[in-house]
Amino acid sequence: MSTNSDMPTPDLVALVHDYLGEPDTAWSVASFGAIAEFHADDGPSDTIQIERDDRGGSAITGSGALRITLTADTQFIPYEILTKRPSYWMQGGNFCLPEARAARDKRNTLTELGPDRQALRHQDKDGVLFDLGLALPSVTAMVRISNPTLIQRLRDFEGVSLLNTEGRGHEAFTLLTQESPHRVFESQLGRVEVYSPIPPPGGQTGAGCHTHILPDLLAAGQTHSANVPVPDGLFPCLQIFPPNPVLTRAGEVRPHLDSQRFERFQTLLQRYGLPDLVAAKHLARTGVETFIAPPDSNTFNRAERTAIRVALRQLAYEYPDDQNLAQWQSAFEPQADQTDES
Repeated sequence: MSTNSDMPTPDLVALVHDYLGEPDTAWSVASFGAIAEFHADDGPSDTIQIERDDRGGSAITGSGALRITLTADTQFIPYEILTKRPSYWMQGGNFCLPEARAARDKRNTLTELGPDRQALRHQDKDGVLFDLGLALPSVTAMVRISNPTLIQRLRDFEGVSLLNTEGRGHEAFTLLTQESPHRVFESQLGRVEVYSPIPPPGGQTGAGCHTHILPDLLAAGQTHSANVPVPDGLFPCLQIFPPNPVLTRAGEVRPHLDSQRFERFQTLLQRYGLPDLVAAKHLARTGVETFIAPPDSNTFNRAERTAIRVALRQLAYEYPDDQNLAQWQSAFEPQADQTDES
């Protein structure tokens, strides 16, 4: 049980309050290969129920719900990573906990857990939770079922591994895909519930709240993509994706850089970003603006090179015809080099 000594810092709570329910901001509870996403902009504003509290808060829409429960040892790490398109970048942030604090049960077979008394909507509290048995270190991926017939059918698969793509595991996975129950992903810092239906094989994922489970990525046993910087010993438990200043959520290019969104995220980076990556971005900006020749890119590690490349892409919006910027781009962004990109 949480105590007053476990209260999160006011600055992180204020950050959550600032973005909670904001259109174009997405949240997720995820591990590498399994993600539940919450989007607040999937319907008219009067259909969104938002509550803010001293640990974060909650939001409920027609397609899903989000609860955020930060703790005293929560660490926030914003980041920027590359896209394969050479002029753009993506941004996000991980709310992390030390490994021991982030740990979940890591069940590896389908397991009935009982009624979902923690459901965000009152009408869902009698629904029965089943752990999908994905054995994720910091996330529990579940389904919630209210239909008595489906509950009984799923009980027949209890103890089966859904990650076994043959036999009964495949049968259970197919059943869940067809019946499309609520999906509930939970970590020590939050919960995402998804009510929208699972698209059929080959179908398009809707614009609202949704989930993805990708067995090939789960097999890697990672908590996050290698492109996303997270210090050793910390596990991501909740993700935020503030509005991108150059790309829409659908990945379409904005006609101009949104300077307000850009500066807002840069402020987060300056305050919470990993110091060596913040320093690498500063080095690139200073070098371009003071006409210093670019250093040897091989003297930087992968994460630092990524930070510099992102900085150069951002500087191109300010100095589109700058010759020194072109030299830095030539040194750090050769056209054939895609190895660091997501």
